[in-house]
Amino acid sequence: MSSFLIPAGSTCYEQTIKNSRFISHIAHAPSPHAAHTFITHIRQEYPDARHVCWAFVAGKPKQTTEVSCSDDGEPAGTAGKPMLNVLLHSEIGELVAVVVRYFGGIKLGTGGLVRAYSSSVTAALKQTPTCLKVARQGFILIAPYALEDSIRRLLNDLNGELASVEYAAELQINGFCPISAQTQLQQALADLGRGQIVVEFLRE
Repeated sequence: MSSFLIPAGSTCYEQTIKNSRFISHIAHAPSPHAAHTFITHIRQEYPDARHVCWAFVAGKPKQTTEVSCSDDGEPAGTAGKPMLNVLLHSEIGELVAVVVRYFGGIKLGTGGLVRAYSSSVTAALKQTPTCLKVARQGFILIAPYALEDSIRRLLNDLNGELASVEYAAELQINGFCPISAQTQLQQALADLGRGQIVVEFLRE
């Protein structure tokens, strides 16, 4: 997967079910640390809430290596897992969902809770703006100084990015390019340098 959707901003959605308030928050979470930071922020925003349930997918869509969830006092399996299930079935990655519940005095039962938490996240996701995250490939490039301007123009044309430039015996450029443009960049550098440019693509 060379690119995927991520949240472009945070979203808040609220619904009331049998007098219980369910307040959903969605935000960008590029890492588990970022997700937990957002969860802590929501807890501080609603200090009197009985339940602050959450789930996150801190990687690519449907990828389960950096996921977690919590029922936060609700019956086991009625909040966090249903929320995580919604996130994993979406086409969006790097996101965290937090649902704050204020109990309204009427018990919903386990099935009712599952539906309430699932629908809260689903509705919030529909309102969440997204943007495309393009996966990047790192590289190290060594070339003669005379080719610097041409290399910079080439990288710019292919949406490459310079991380650092070192002026030693030869020019050394550390940078990134979209994974989808790696083959094109490699061929263009070969044509430009005619054997004078050495490029190494880094593993993730």
